[in-house]
Amino acid sequence: MRKGRAWGIPRLATHGWALALALLVLGLAPLGFRHPIADAQATAASPGLAVKTDIADATLRPPSSTAQAGQLPPLVHYRVKNRDTVESIAARAGISVDTLVQINRLPSAAFVDPGQRLIVPPTDGTMIHVDPDQSLDVLAETFRVDIPTLRAVNGLAPDAKLPSELFIPAMRTEDVARAAATSEAGGASPNPTVGREHLIRFAWPTKGIITQDFWQFHPGIDIANDEGTPELAADAGQVVFAGWGDYGIYVEIDHGNGFHTVYGHMSRVLVTTGQMVKQGQLIGLMGATGRSTGPHLHFEIRFQGVPQNPLDLLS
Repeated sequence: MRKGRAWGIPRLATHGWALALALLVLGLAPLGFRHPIADAQATAASPGLAVKTDIADATLRPPSSTAQAGQLPPLVHYRVKNRDTVESIAARAGISVDTLVQINRLPSAAFVDPGQRLIVPPTDGTMIHVDPDQSLDVLAETFRVDIPTLRAVNGLAPDAKLPSELFIPAMRTEDVARAAATSEAGGASPNPTVGREHLIRFAWPTKGIITQDFWQFHPGIDIANDEGTPELAADAGQVVFAGWGDYGIYVEIDHGNGFHTVYGHMSRVLVTTGQMVKQGQLIGLMGATGRSTGPHLHFEIRFQGVPQNPLDLLS
């Protein structure tokens, strides 16, 4: 049979076409499995935020260069799914666990509940409280971030009013504290709302008169008022101590982001150890227990165990 050469060429050509087709299919196959986020929808609260049930790694990765920083996509609202953890969400978004915890004021990074909504930024950063009299220009200058980037990542239109909270990209919470301190105009004032840039989200824990400032041997501020004056949680968190101790009757709250607050010399505690509290929640009544010369609140803010000047961190 003399069909070797005559049959070999067509059979070789057929195999070549089959191989080429197989390579083409393999090359296109990954594209078919890269589904876009189809279930994102706008929220009524903010037109710049979307609710997402999946996180596209590429779209939420931190910028690799300064030039790309101005192209940051806006914050999104992410709905937690079964088996999600803070660590897995942060990893998929390309951000740190600390950022996700701080942005959402989570009491800890231990767990999240299915259906819970989290704000997920496109890069590491921190959320700051914005006072009504502040401007975007001043904030941009303080944190050395250009205005278009701040508008883009926060989903702000050119004529939009500033929200009560603003995300600052590429800024750690401790860096914000330093920026706030260096932006102060003048020295201490009897009125702590004058001449200061209040850029952190802690709320005032009580009403009264500041009778002692923060200094080397006094790691907090004293706010005096009548016994029984309500004392409130300066931010959301978990009560890690409530009872008698170094500051008489006092409460300590862990805010889950490296910050703790301490409320000393109470006359009565209204929360228990392990309890979760919200910002502004009543936690106790002012008193003069322990080493105290009169009814007042001894208030401390600690970051990673180091006392901070509360006047730099209160809104």
